[in-house]
Amino acid sequence: MRAIQRPGSGLVSFVPTTARDYVDQLAAHLDANDHIYKGENDNESLAGFKNETIESKLREKIFGTSITIVLISKNMKDPNLSEDDQWIPWEVSYSLKEMTKGGRTSRTNGMLAVVLPDKNGGYGYFVNPICPNGCLIWQTGSTFQIMAKNMFNRKRPNTFYCSNHPNSGVVYSGNDHSYMYPVKWDDFIPNMNWYIDLAAQLSQNVGDYEIVKMV
Repeated sequence: MRAIQRPGSGLVSFVPTTARDYVDQLAAHLDANDHIYKGENDNESLAGFKNETIESKLREKIFGTSITIVLISKNMKDPNLSEDDQWIPWEVSYSLKEMTKGGRTSRTNGMLAVVLPDKNGGYGYFVNPICPNGCLIWQTGSTFQIMAKNMFNRKRPNTFYCSNHPNSGVVYSGNDHSYMYPVKWDDFIPNMNWYIDLAAQLSQNVGDYEIVKMV
């Protein structure tokens, strides 16, 4: 984090500057709103573990949860590694599966993709407004394939036509266009419970979506 002196106030506030800072801030917000955080701890990594160890740890972590929140940052992907060798795609995939353990079944999690601002506070690397109507372009191709394929994946989406939109003018509308619902951090934090409830509602209608998992 970086410290910022507020003019004339004598107070210092702290602004998140790394993905880890945002994870810590998210955990604090979840705790304050009576949600249980089961995400990774600081410096936790599955690098170097065998595949069966990774599978066991992810199953243990995700089992019994109902919502998975993935934080999207500008450099979250390692371009030198395949998606199979990076653990975020596996977390997403296990979150999308039904798992049985000890006679209990953990259903497919609701999914949120929370886009973090870059170091300049902007979101242009992933989402851009394109017209006065409020239409947005989400750069889903810049993230992991399993995340991109589970966004804007409703089998029968609600759409409308916008002449300013580059993709044949077709714009998705409503709050049910994506199973893995994308939202900017600055919109998510002040309305966190609303988005968590939305993800829970979408998970009740998982059959309405083309769900993609890793094999």
